[in-house]
Amino acid sequence: MKKFIKNSRLYFSHFQTKLLCAFLLCTLIPLCIIGGISYTVSYDIAEDKILNASISSDEQLHMQFYNRLLQMENVADSLQYDMYHLMRAETPMDTLSSLSETRNNLSMFKSSFNLAYISVFLAEEHIGSQENLYFFPLSKLSDFQIPEKALENPGSSSIWFYQNRLSLPFLVSNDYKISDTIACCRILKHPDTGIIDYAYILHLNTSEFSSALQESFQDKNIASYITTDGGTIIASNDENLHSTSLEKEKIDFLIKNKNSITKESHITYHTTQLQNGWLHVTEIPDSYIKQNTRILINSIFLTILISLPLTILVVIMFSKNLTRRIKALSKAMETLQLDAYNNKIQDLVPQDRNPETFDEIDKLGVTFQKMQRSLNNNLQSILELSLTEERLKYQLLQSQINPHFLYNILGSIQTCQSLGKLDIANQMLTNLTHFYRMTLRKSKDLITIRDELTIAKLYLEIEKLCHNDNLTWEINLEDGIDNFLICKFTLQPFLENSILHGISQSTPEIHISINLFYGDDTVIISITDNGIGMKEEQLQELRKTLRENIVNYEKHFGIGNVNKRISNPYFGNGRISIESHLFEGTSITIEFDQMEENDEESNDCR
Repeated sequence: MKKFIKNSRLYFSHFQTKLLCAFLLCTLIPLCIIGGISYTVSYDIAEDKILNASISSDEQLHMQFYNRLLQMENVADSLQYDMYHLMRAETPMDTLSSLSETRNNLSMFKSSFNLAYISVFLAEEHIGSQENLYFFPLSKLSDFQIPEKALENPGSSSIWFYQNRLSLPFLVSNDYKISDTIACCRILKHPDTGIIDYAYILHLNTSEFSSALQESFQDKNIASYITTDGGTIIASNDENLHSTSLEKEKIDFLIKNKNSITKESHITYHTTQLQNGWLHVTEIPDSYIKQNTRILINSIFLTILISLPLTILVVIMFSKNLTRRIKALSKAMETLQLDAYNNKIQDLVPQDRNPETFDEIDKLGVTFQKMQRSLNNNLQSILELSLTEERLKYQLLQSQINPHFLYNILGSIQTCQSLGKLDIANQMLTNLTHFYRMTLRKSKDLITIRDELTIAKLYLEIEKLCHNDNLTWEINLEDGIDNFLICKFTLQPFLENSILHGISQSTPEIHISINLFYGDDTVIISITDNGIGMKEEQLQELRKTLRENIVNYEKHFGIGNVNKRISNPYFGNGRISIESHLFEGTSITIEFDQMEENDEESNDCR
């Protein structure tokens, strides 16, 4: 066992073995991850597509059913007019004429709108009540399955109910067909006596709805049906569901989630409410989705299985060729000394090859000797540059500290502590820590506008605690502009001036607006406040400082420092302008060239 472990360690100590294992891991693991992600994404996409297709078809059916029921309502409204004239007839001749006209209209309505039957119920003494073709006595109204609650107070609206096994008169249906129908009933009671004057029922075959459902959803894994508010299924794409009743819990669930898409117990329910209040429900089980995505999933797995051996073969061949050349270079470097030259390095690169065809390993062999010659000469220079860099970093860190800002914040913290406002003091210490951590972490003078805005926000948060929430601000910038570079600490001096010199008795609350937008190959930053503003003499003095590029350590130092740095061609060739009106506020405009960060460099300390 020990010998096996020793041999294994010896075998895996070779660079070729390590490289081969690394290549295999770096290819197989991503391939498996990509396969898993592809499976998940493909399944989700396929699931969405299948659900969207099914729901889209379902919504088309819903509109078809909705309009069909609405059509029945319109026919019922039209028939109301005929019934009004029939009941208003005063003489027998007028009654017979109205009766004939109404019968013709009933026949027309039935054939034009493809209705199964229309039955009208009149009082026993009415001359047409014994016609028994379209007109019947009111006593036969009880033969129909009208809900009792609807009969108690029918009103003027339609009563919808499911008519099971409706038998039609011989003259209306020669085939004596008995069918299930959707019934739309209108009942009119006398306003004084409460006795029914007349009633009529429009019947529509449920088979029309079942046929439409079967054409749209031929796969029996999907159940699509229409149910009454009582839970009776009156039409379905599955004949076995016809005339069955749903459980109370299920019908309550469907009513609760009507006009929505809900998933429950591995079934997606698309429930919509029809014009008469009934529900059109489509149930899409997860098994149906998996069944339709099986071909796609199998294709993905088959592609991965085919790719695996090909990938392994390519990795083995590539690793052998690469390690052979690296091994030769390694042997040459084993004898390398700083003060010696190795002429055998030239053998690593064939002499007959064109230098333009050299890859990185070839170039490494060619430059190996040059590197050896220059190492000794550069050692001292590198040491001096390192010391200089450390000194500059130290000076940079020192220059980033704003003693006035730090003194003011520490004084405010001390005041809060003495007044017992420890939570505010702690928050100020936390913000101050974040502020200096952010500013010290950026070691170069040029940083992204994004980082500069972060520093500005931290400073504003600290100042907001100092001024009892009398400070507000907003920052607006155009898309992508925060990726350009800017001199560090460009915004903070202007924000400090807006707060310290803008707040007064007449302007106890100050709002600062920072806007960044594109110019002509430039970046423009506008800082506007509603503070007390400046007098004309102060404004002219400040403009002179900016125009003459003066840095005065006793007056306007922060703004002069920013103007000096930003006007340098290496830092944006920028310019600053100021507009201010007493008791109205101050506006600062900063414009500088668009500068992008190099891909090889980063301004973050690492």
